[in-house]
Amino acid sequence: MNKLDDLKQIKATDKEDMAKFIEELPTQIKKSFEKMAAVKLPEKYHEIKSVCFCGIGGSASAADIFLNQNFGDHKMPMALVRDGELPGWADKNTLVILISHSGVTAETMTAFKEAAARETKIIVICERGDLENWAKAEGAVVLDYDTQAAPRAALGYQFGLLAGLNNLLNLGPKINLEKTLKILEKLNSELKPETPTEKNMAKHLAFSLFDHEPKIIGSGILDSVARRWKNQFNENAKTFASFDSLPEAMHNAVEGTTFPKRLTDDSFFILLKNSLGSKLEIKALDAWTSLLQEKNIPFEFLEATGEDVWSQKLSLIILGDWVSFYLAILNNVDSTPVPIITKYK
Repeated sequence: MNKLDDLKQIKATDKEDMAKFIEELPTQIKKSFEKMAAVKLPEKYHEIKSVCFCGIGGSASAADIFLNQNFGDHKMPMALVRDGELPGWADKNTLVILISHSGVTAETMTAFKEAAARETKIIVICERGDLENWAKAEGAVVLDYDTQAAPRAALGYQFGLLAGLNNLLNLGPKINLEKTLKILEKLNSELKPETPTEKNMAKHLAFSLFDHEPKIIGSGILDSVARRWKNQFNENAKTFASFDSLPEAMHNAVEGTTFPKRLTDDSFFILLKNSLGSKLEIKALDAWTSLLQEKNIPFEFLEATGEDVWSQKLSLIILGDWVSFYLAILNNVDSTPVPIITKYK
């Protein structure tokens, strides 16, 4: 029996049960999305002219995924800030949405102080911590959730709340997640530990990636997904990884595939494709596929599942989460603890 089909070995390594939280993704989204349907926001929140999201690390992923769609879909200017400094245009007509799972993230707390000083409309999304208390004292809106998951494993809660906010405030086209949730549930059945390697794409990919550096390339709506894969490899599997975006990578990274010579031995590329991409995106992905084949650099070409933007994004996200989990098992490390991040924070 190989290591990834040994359920006892997996459970012994996954001491804090990351597998359970990965499998919860559709449930988390559903709970938060339904919760938002009953929320009523003060009238002033419906009069905003711009939106600024603030978050960092795992707590920025949901906003990144939400924002990274077709720009024409957004009804007003929006931006994601990954530090404590708000953009100059953020004012009393701006909605500032601060996301911090722990509620004590230094950068996000700094951004909160600035948002309050500028008299912006504020929404705080958190699980606990000082940020929730500050928001209540300021009279801001608090959207919380209850979980023991690590920040990166609470993505579903945070994304469900943002999708609900989108519908509530008319930030973009109405979001319907019914088809997406069904796809995620089906993928879970195919990717969970009980499904053997010969029928499990995530386990197959983990074996391919073992002792290699993952390099993920996304395009268009999958830029944020590529970043999520990179982050999950870093935090779950404790392995170095990088990501790039198309068409940008056609103007630089494509030229950097000659040296070092050990690139063919040390790297493994993952090319993410969606069916909603432009002709330029598809052409760029085809070019990368040909290049990697010519140079004999190992890669996997992965296509998103579903017909809408959210299904395509989230189907690849849940696949990436499972791949990073199985790579952690192969690396013989528990996915959940992040001792180096904790040390340097």
